[in-house]
Amino acid sequence: MTTSIQDVPIAPRRVPVLGHTLSLGRDPLGFLQSLRSRGDVVAFYLGTRPVCQVNSPDLIRRVLVTDAHRFSRGAVFAKARQLLGDGLATADEPSHMRQRRVMQPAFHADRVAGYVEVMREEIAEVVAGWRPGRPVQVDREMARLTLMVTTKALFRAELGQAAVAEVRRSLSPVLNGITKRSMLPGELLERVPTPCNRRFEAALHRLTTVVDGVVDAYRASGADHGDLLSMLVTARDVEPDADGAAGPAAPAMSDAEVRTQVMNILMAGTETTATALSWVFHELARHPEAERRVHEEVDTVLAGRPVTTSDLARLPYVDRVLTEAIRLHTPVWLLMRRAVEEVRLGDVTIRPGTELLISLPTLHRDPDLFPDPMRFDPDRWLAPEAKDWGRARFIPFGAGGHKCIGDGFAWAELTTAVATVCARWRLVPVPGRQVREVARAFLRPNALPMIPEPRIR
Repeated sequence: MTTSIQDVPIAPRRVPVLGHTLSLGRDPLGFLQSLRSRGDVVAFYLGTRPVCQVNSPDLIRRVLVTDAHRFSRGAVFAKARQLLGDGLATADEPSHMRQRRVMQPAFHADRVAGYVEVMREEIAEVVAGWRPGRPVQVDREMARLTLMVTTKALFRAELGQAAVAEVRRSLSPVLNGITKRSMLPGELLERVPTPCNRRFEAALHRLTTVVDGVVDAYRASGADHGDLLSMLVTARDVEPDADGAAGPAAPAMSDAEVRTQVMNILMAGTETTATALSWVFHELARHPEAERRVHEEVDTVLAGRPVTTSDLARLPYVDRVLTEAIRLHTPVWLLMRRAVEEVRLGDVTIRPGTELLISLPTLHRDPDLFPDPMRFDPDRWLAPEAKDWGRARFIPFGAGGHKCIGDGFAWAELTTAVATVCARWRLVPVPGRQVREVARAFLRPNALPMIPEPRIR
């Protein structure tokens, strides 16, 4: 399929052969942010391969929602599919919709409500190890926390400490490697036996081996633990016929297919939430008035008891703090799609095969959409027009048929974590440490050492 673009503005400072690869590598967010002022659709080059960044909220909605059938998932997802398999987070249609139908019950609101107790217990276990005045690496603690929550809530059987530790060790290198490889000009560099490539291959092998062991253990036990993995092991997809009646059930998933889904859930459900929580505690520490209001609300609603499912809707200021921190530091820093047919987007023509990029943090920091966008202001979400922002200008979980299936689970986990931590602790920055954004698989802090101080209500 020939890839070409027509009538699309080109980013400046294109280098022969390399295109804009060096500019993107040096400062990904700065480079992508600079393209927003150059048009609704702007092209840059990874080597000789053009990529079109879509900046207009209306055009983004067309790509993700109204004209989604004209696009496949794009380079990042294609690379993840190549390495992890054709799972829910990576699949194109019609495979994606079949898989979503099988897995949707695990993320129903009633199921999510049942997970809150598990979330609270795991979060409490993590923070119980903190000591007053002794610094903790909050970004690492949040990664440990979200992995524990995911494995306990969605995979109820005991995985064993060694398995969980191996997933913690290997998951980040795999995710970072997938993102990096998808942005390379070609696949030749992936095959060069550099130390970076060898580390990636070793981490992928370790992660795959651990997940295969977990799937084998579930198969051997024959027990239904009432969790997502049990559901996957026994799943049968039922296609509706032309009259809407249930058709014949498909065969059960193979071990390879179950492994793919587990890898996809781990990929999508742990580091994104951990990154978001890290930024929340970073922003609360930088804004004492917001921190005071969170503590006041948590103390009033919980009155010293553990958070419950019914409490989550009674924490509106916590909800706004989460929303604002995720707007300012959106963990998923890029979405990609690939045109499967010729599409006219605004004033430009996109040819089949062209890669499209949607940069969520730069969208969420656009001053034309969010006044004074770099200011942390949870109360901006009280504006009457804010209820409409989720249509196109604020889409941290994506939009359309490929919107994150676990957004409700993630939000319950975020709220539970903030309420549980803030009921007991303040997290104070370590003096002299500068926190900066790093764009790897997700937009995370480079490091976040903080000092826990007990709260006295």
